[in-house]
Amino acid sequence: MIKLFDRNSTKLTISEFYDNFEQGKYNFDVEYQRKSNVWSEDKRSFLIDSIMKNYPMPPVFMRPNVDNDTGKTKYDIVDGKQRLESIISFIKGEIPLTDYFWEDSIFLYEKRDVDKSEVEKEISGKIFDEIKADKKFADFIKQFWTYVINVDYLYQDDITMVANVFDRLNRSGEPLVPQELRNAKFHSSNILVAIKQLANHNYWKLRFEKLKKERMEDEEFISELFFLVAEDRFFDSSPKEIDRLYEEYSEKAETDITTIIDKFNQITTFIESLDIDYIHLKKLSWTTHLYGLFSIAWHCTKNNILANTIKDNLVNLYTEYFGKSSIDYAPALAEYKISCSSRTRSKDQREKRLNAIKKYCNI
Repeated sequence: MIKLFDRNSTKLTISEFYDNFEQGKYNFDVEYQRKSNVWSEDKRSFLIDSIMKNYPMPPVFMRPNVDNDTGKTKYDIVDGKQRLESIISFIKGEIPLTDYFWEDSIFLYEKRDVDKSEVEKEISGKIFDEIKADKKFADFIKQFWTYVINVDYLYQDDITMVANVFDRLNRSGEPLVPQELRNAKFHSSNILVAIKQLANHNYWKLRFEKLKKERMEDEEFISELFFLVAEDRFFDSSPKEIDRLYEEYSEKAETDITTIIDKFNQITTFIESLDIDYIHLKKLSWTTHLYGLFSIAWHCTKNNILANTIKDNLVNLYTEYFGKSSIDYAPALAEYKISCSSRTRSKDQREKRLNAIKKYCNI
């Protein structure tokens, strides 16, 4: 007889949920989850708008974990993290109710008078403490605390199966970006552990200030560099191709992954030895140029070319490229510009970019 996924549905009011939260009963940081604060403030405020009007929201999925010694239960948040964190943020005064709350008036009053007809406008845009402090908003506060959250408990010891639930839910619901889906699927694999480790290197962290780390853009970019080293070739960085490479390398032995990490770190050390002034060359931290910089370092380390051999020419290349109009570009710079103009993540353009850098640096 087959055994289906064991789950059970129940309900929690926001009051009950927040009481549990303050007791530390929820784990929001399970490995396969996306990062916090992915939703914009407007999207989080809109959720509160819906709650105040008693509109339904999708169920939240949790995985109970019972401590055998104490008998206490803590719940992994499998799906619904952004919604629950939005509720917490509102209670803590970190986000307001929408300032357009009054535009969708669905409220009925027993004796509607002028004061009550304006109540939705008055509450719009206010934070939680301001709403609590005004008696005319008492009904809204009651509505908020008693709002019912539908909860599905997943009774499953196999963390991989739970991660698959997260993956399925988010493929059909609020879309995750490709790297978030990979994070869910490969969270315990050697390949993803390696990517996270490399993305946390101080050099790369400083380069990634403009990337949306909450959407794992830094880890996706590191993945592209990692597979350049691992495959020893350029490739089209389409989501499908990166997914394929993750599948392939998730099966690799830890020793194989370690070898690639060592090569990657050697390339990073080579780049650091160039002593590039990123303050004056700010645009060099754009991923298109960073990939080109990494690729020339990759080429040099493979061919035993020392950093001092290209350092001056490479700095001159970027200084000239970022400092002059394209009509003044020499042939190598013109080729570099073309490779940076469109389809920048394609195999052909990346090869052209590296060749342009090599030509400019006379290697």
